[in-house]
Amino acid sequence: MSRITDDPEHSPRDCATKHRHHHSAGRRRLLIGALSAAASLLALAIILWLTLRPSSPRFTLLAATATATAPNATAGGIVRLDAAFVAHNPNARAAALYDRLQARASYAGVQLAATAPLPPFQQAQGDAVLTASLSASSAAASAAETAEAGRTTLLLRLRVEGQLRWKVSAWVSGNRALAAECVAVVVPSQLTAVVVQGSQCATTLQ
Repeated sequence: MSRITDDPEHSPRDCATKHRHHHSAGRRRLLIGALSAAASLLALAIILWLTLRPSSPRFTLLAATATATAPNATAGGIVRLDAAFVAHNPNARAAALYDRLQARASYAGVQLAATAPLPPFQQAQGDAVLTASLSASSAAASAAETAEAGRTTLLLRLRVEGQLRWKVSAWVSGNRALAAECVAVVVPSQLTAVVVQGSQCATTLQ
């Protein structure tokens, strides 16, 4: 048996309308809650990034010795370059992960033939020393001899290339291309021993 009431608050039509309003209000509350949570997460991510954002590493040419032997009738001249770099990680919370490192150089305007691979390593805050040895044949030795004979300056270029990732706790970033370019102008006093010390390198990340 159905019961009809004159009370508009309890009519079937008004009950359906109130149900729709209640459902719509619930969806709005869920949407507002989801947007608030997303905004909070975004703000937290921005704060963490600004707090933990790693600064670029810095490279310095600590020392380099270029030894050249003049070419003669029985053997070509040789240039051997031994270099030491300092890699500095300024970040207290981010460790630097270096991969695929290699060094290349030119001496007296001549590109040394081969690159020197460097081992991958992980670096916490502070300094790490890298060493590389490269050599070239008679062309570089002749150029060095000519420069020494004319008392002109020699331009020494060294470049370290590789991949860099950052590690913060368990999070590891993607790879970025790393290049450190070191340029030193020297006036050799002896052909057989050109020593360079303390040259700052320009470091770029891509």
